Amino acid sequence: MEAVPSPLPDTDSERDWSELPVDALSAIFTKLGTVEILTGASFVCHSWLAASKSPELSRFVDMTRHKVIFSKRTGILCAMAKAAIDRSDGQIESFWAQKFVTSELLDYIVRRASTLKSIRLVACTFIQWQSLAMLAAKCPLLEEIECSYHKMPADFFKCVGRVRPHLKRLRVHMHYFDQDELENELIKHVLEEGGEVFEEPFEQREARRNVDAFAIAENMHELRLLQIAGHNLTEKGVRAILDGCPHLECLDLSSCHDIYVDCQLQARFAMIKHVRLPWQRSHDGDCPDLRAIGERVTMADLFRGLARSLLENMEMGDGTYGDDQVPSSPDPRVDL
Repeated sequence: MEAVPSPLPDTDSERDWSELPVDALSAIFTKLGTVEILTGASFVCHSWLAASKSPELSRFVDMTRHKVIFSKRTGILCAMAKAAIDRSDGQIESFWAQKFVTSELLDYIVRRASTLKSIRLVACTFIQWQSLAMLAAKCPLLEEIECSYHKMPADFFKCVGRVRPHLKRLRVHMHYFDQDELENELIKHVLEEGGEVFEEPFEQREARRNVDAFAIAENMHELRLLQIAGHNLTEKGVRAILDGCPHLECLDLSSCHDIYVDCQLQARFAMIKHVRLPWQRSHDGDCPDLRAIGERVTMADLFRGLARSLLENMEMGDGTYGDDQVPSSPDPRVDL
């Protein structure tokens, strides 16, 4: 009579995950994001807490695109960010955050993260530009700055350009608004109230619209990537950027509807590896990482892009997060 083999033990029910060595747990935790580690893994047991404190896990801090960011108070989120920064033991290289960052938190990063290479802030309206400029001055390895959906003055770009002349990547997305329409409405209101309107000279108006572009062009000559989507700059500002930033490999001008792209600009765009054109929407996708940029665009690509844009459905995309519909800009993790 043939013996019936015994059933295999249910290893999943018998395995004690808390007995895994710290190195193994840390390797598993690398698959989790910063928020999951801080709010979940750290509270399972003592061994998981010890593993979650590995400095390697906090080398890249990403607190964007997560429901916790939109459900917790600013003070709690800042405390979580500080915990992640402390766990990095001075080894943090990237800090990405959405909505909650304050100037006080930036000062905290400055005191503990001199190794920082990338900081990306999305809709962080509590910060002052001086605090972010000070961080740039105190982090000698910094290569990338994003401050999107929070207007920075031209002085910010001038200051950062002076203290970090070798900055490689700058991202400053904005929600586009028709400045001409807004100004016309204001003029109409003033006239209805019996006030006087003084027409602004064209040259002065042109300079005002391009003040940020001029500051970038004059102070950030080593940029490889510039995302300035949704701004009110004109073609004059674009030409200044192309002249002042000769090493650009990725230029995002999507939703910059005040730019008239003539044949000369098209020819210059064709010399850049990756361009997002003014008639493209800023939430269609981010510029790729520089190591993933493909061949140079051609004139035919530019004209095809315009035709496709005119034909496509202009409904809003899905790349928005939170009640205020601010796109979450940071793209997937890049090891710097």
